[in-house]
Amino acid sequence: MKNNTKQMGFTLLELMIVVAILAILAAVAIVAYRKYVERAHTAEATSILSDIRIKQEAYRSTFRQYFSDPTYRPVTTAGATGQLWPGANPWAQLGVTPDNDLYYIYIIEAGVPDVAPSVITGTGITGANDFWYAARAKADLNGDGECNGFEVYHGNASIAELPNAPCANY
Repeated sequence: MKNNTKQMGFTLLELMIVVAILAILAAVAIVAYRKYVERAHTAEATSILSDIRIKQEAYRSTFRQYFSDPTYRPVTTAGATGQLWPGANPWAQLGVTPDNDLYYIYIIEAGVPDVAPSVITGTGITGANDFWYAARAKADLNGDGECNGFEVYHGNASIAELPNAPCANY
């Protein structure tokens, strides 16, 4: 008597091909997810800098000068882990009150005519004939010691992206 039952199942080669395909799909998904997270963090920085730009003009119309806080806020290092403003918000008078975790740290420097910025350099402000401000955001999102950043300043309606550089250079 002959046994006509066929064995059902996958060969080892077929299983290895399926695992390889799944690994490739996972690698593509991880890269896409990282780009998505980076865009979200970039949106945080540009949104807060836009808010600073708008609120600075309102502040100047009220107080006849721009708001200045030449210390990076929040004071801890920005990066892959979000952080809240610790304690009281020193920018409350300006009207900028971030309520979510922040991945970037921010600084605002403002000055009077004929006095150039001392903290935020490279903006093109050389001590203009008018009051001025500059605001900058920086973060080391991947922990490699290189920061990326953005800045906005008086007289420029756009937000400029800064080149990647060692965090100490910002």
